[in-house]
Amino acid sequence: MKVLFFFGLLCFAQFSFAQSSAFQSAYNAQPSIPKGLLEAIAWSNTRMVHLNNPMESCSGMPAAYGILGLFDDGKDYFLENGKLVAELSGISVQAQKASAEQQLIAYATAYESVRNSLNAPAQDPQTIREVLHTLSEIPDSGYVNFLAREMQVYQILTFMRSSEQANVYGFNAYHFNLEDIFGEENYAVLSAPKILFTPNGIRNQSNELFEVTPEKSLQYGPAIWNPAPSCNFSSRNGVAVSAITIHTIQGSYAGAISWSQNCTSNVSFHYVIRSSDGQVTQMVLEQDKGWHVGSENPYTIGYEHEGYVDNPVWYTEAMYNSSADLSIDIINSGYGISPLRTFFGDATIGTNTLGGCTKIKGHQHYPNQTHTDPGINWDWEKYYKLINNTYTPTLVQSQSGTLMDSGGAGNYSDDERSFWLIQPSNATDITINFTTFSIELNYDYLFLYDGADVDAPLIGKYTGTNSPGIVTSSGGSMLIEFRSDCSTVDQGWVANYTSTLNDNQPPVTAINPGSLWKTNDFTVTFTDSDLQGSISERFYVIAENELSPNDWYGKNGFVYEDFSLNDIRWTNVTGNYTVNTNKYHFTDEAEQNSSVFIEAEQSSAYSYLYTWKQEFISNGTNKRAGMHFFCDDPLLTNRGNSYFVFLREDDDAVHLYKVVNDVFSLVQNVPVTLNQGIEYDVTTYFDPTTGTIRVFINGSLLIQWQDVSPHTGGTALSFRTGGCAASFDELRMYRSRGTSVNVSAGFGDEMEIESTGAIPTGRITALSIDDAMNISPFATQDYLLDFTEPEIDWLNDGAANDIDSFYTSTLEANWQGFDVHSGIGSYSYAIGTPPNLDNVIPWTNVSFNESISEILLNPIYDEVYRVSLELVNGAGLSQLYISDGQRYLQGLSLSEEALGKIVLYPNPASNEIQFDGLTNAVAFHIYDIGGREVLEGNTDGSISIVNLASGTYKLVLRSADSFVVKEFIRQ
Repeated sequence: MKVLFFFGLLCFAQFSFAQSSAFQSAYNAQPSIPKGLLEAIAWSNTRMVHLNNPMESCSGMPAAYGILGLFDDGKDYFLENGKLVAELSGISVQAQKASAEQQLIAYATAYESVRNSLNAPAQDPQTIREVLHTLSEIPDSGYVNFLAREMQVYQILTFMRSSEQANVYGFNAYHFNLEDIFGEENYAVLSAPKILFTPNGIRNQSNELFEVTPEKSLQYGPAIWNPAPSCNFSSRNGVAVSAITIHTIQGSYAGAISWSQNCTSNVSFHYVIRSSDGQVTQMVLEQDKGWHVGSENPYTIGYEHEGYVDNPVWYTEAMYNSSADLSIDIINSGYGISPLRTFFGDATIGTNTLGGCTKIKGHQHYPNQTHTDPGINWDWEKYYKLINNTYTPTLVQSQSGTLMDSGGAGNYSDDERSFWLIQPSNATDITINFTTFSIELNYDYLFLYDGADVDAPLIGKYTGTNSPGIVTSSGGSMLIEFRSDCSTVDQGWVANYTSTLNDNQPPVTAINPGSLWKTNDFTVTFTDSDLQGSISERFYVIAENELSPNDWYGKNGFVYEDFSLNDIRWTNVTGNYTVNTNKYHFTDEAEQNSSVFIEAEQSSAYSYLYTWKQEFISNGTNKRAGMHFFCDDPLLTNRGNSYFVFLREDDDAVHLYKVVNDVFSLVQNVPVTLNQGIEYDVTTYFDPTTGTIRVFINGSLLIQWQDVSPHTGGTALSFRTGGCAASFDELRMYRSRGTSVNVSAGFGDEMEIESTGAIPTGRITALSIDDAMNISPFATQDYLLDFTEPEIDWLNDGAANDIDSFYTSTLEANWQGFDVHSGIGSYSYAIGTPPNLDNVIPWTNVSFNESISEILLNPIYDEVYRVSLELVNGAGLSQLYISDGQRYLQGLSLSEEALGKIVLYPNPASNEIQFDGLTNAVAFHIYDIGGREVLEGNTDGSISIVNLASGTYKLVLRSADSFVVKEFIRQ
């Protein structure tokens, strides 16, 4: 079922919106049809591809058409169900070929016509079975054809029962009991890994017999029953079996089994293999000659693989494994076929004749052929490794040494497959240098694997004199594999290797704090040290604290998320969730693909480290949860193009997937014990330049994989769960760094939130990884930010409110400053006469005092003195303020005679003051007791004071450079 689900998802890449709409149109036209039935037929017959003149089958089997794989030319054997559908629906074959939607509507109409004629309930699986039989292309005759029809129905009903397929294609899974539908004995055969055709009937590997329902007419067939009639195979006439031929049907599994019954086809094959689950059916005994590869039939065993050569989705893991197991069985049957003679070169299109040395190969590889299956999409290297699935390497554990091929100083041998596993104890990496390299070009090969087995990443594949040169592994194991063919040898290869011993102590990272208050861009330096090795990678993340609410977060290429208060930066796509206890909880256990994402720009300019905590918090089966990174479209089902790490608790495994065009593929599967209720620390490294991905669980490196065509940009991170409730916390997206980084600080920069009350608003967290893949504890440094200068509420001349003049030699001033971010650090003042600031009293620091009193030594009458005040805040920013000044009006020694002998009267006065002795008009200034000027003008003998308040005043009379000061009282 997992295989069905995986390849169902692969097909889903081809299940476009237009196709989905086409299926819905058919259901709208015939609403009684069970939802999901049409998808099941299309998936079973074409994997959702609208067939249009597919390549001719090497077996001569008729070509299907359309998304449902119907037939309008049965080559006088297959029933032309496309024409039947056209007749029952009124929609022509030509219209069906031109439009998937038209074919779906036509089939739905025909289906309902047949069902109505049966007067049968729409949702009953037996009704579905009977209608599908009626609309099948497979003839209604013979045991084998009845089996083939049942196989079609079995595959369709299995699809409709699958919750995974239902989730992908948008219908509710059915709860059909297949044993009740087909009968216990027949179900045991239909679901068996292998079906055997014998003269005594159709049986599974447990010898259980397939039985035909008594109401079926089975009169057609040869007098002596056989799965493939004798008209379609013959004797080998003593020719020994020595090779295996790999074919692709260009059609369906059930269709191939039925086609073998057609005497006019002149074709047969020994085995046929189903795509979805790898079921194998034997059609011709191995000692007989099947007709499948023309002139090369006498010595070959041939088997067809369900599917089409131009669509790789048919070549499933189940099919590869089953086919390889069949080849191993044939190899072990005494024919003398060596598994090492399996072709392992590149897949090609067209014909590509291989020599007689290669014994397990494709139809296209034999001489005198025109057919080109299995074609460009068959993975021969994979198939080779499945067939040659056991090997014992020579274990090399010395820290350094020299290796060479089996021939030593001489030539190596034919038909070799040899392994050397370099795995010194506690090694972190291995460097190998090939000093000699000469092997047969394009026939003999050396493989280097970055790990301990052939499933490890392939470093390279070398032939001829293309030496690997100097190569270094990423870990403590390197596997060498050497293969030679059946003829022609050479001098081989010699290599020296060295290794680095293991470092089991993590590095230490420290952030050199510097000044904690930051007012603009600054540089941060780091100290990364490792006692046992060297630093391999360095990372950092910048975070900010919004203060209200108190919530740290990252931006500008960083992610720092603790879910302390909310999820305002996250977009929920599917699945229910809550945010509490500082965690993001997915709560919908039924959801198979919950999705939430945060925007996060990622590019090839940096390497990235993603860290998060996650926990499974529900019961159930098939529980899985993890995160996508480097997503370029988080709104799509599989986030567009991305990678994702999945922890699968029930499988006790960690998976790494790559997603291309919203279709994911499993690239790494590593077993690890996982339990419900345990919080796991997940760390994922990705270098988009080299494509290297590493996954750590609780600090231990579990996955290391290199993508040869890595994604180079992403816009989001996305959490994902399936079939469970799970929680996530402490998500960080770090970026690569050197030993120092420049941080932009200011409005609109990486750090832009100013502190209030000296509470930190900037944070840098850093860590490092050494060359042994040990991860340091993270180091954190918080920063206080202030970009604005301090300010004042007031700066007053005088001891209290602001004054304009003073009469003694003591000058006073007071002020009040403030800074909401970093507070006041200190005050400094100076006193001067404009334009100077400090020519009277030089700059003086008064700490936090907010007033001064200075005695002036030689004050000058009528001079204006100004106080300059510099405020410095806690972050070191300063601001300069200057008072509006105060005029000195006392103690001047100018003679009164210059203004005459002036007498002021009355004094006290009510409305007017007058002068005796004034000989000419003069200027006057009146100041209140606080030194503030309240009245000015010119007078020749009197001044009105009706607008003055009661009190004591100073009167200054001035003429040119002469003046006199009088005091009076206004009553």
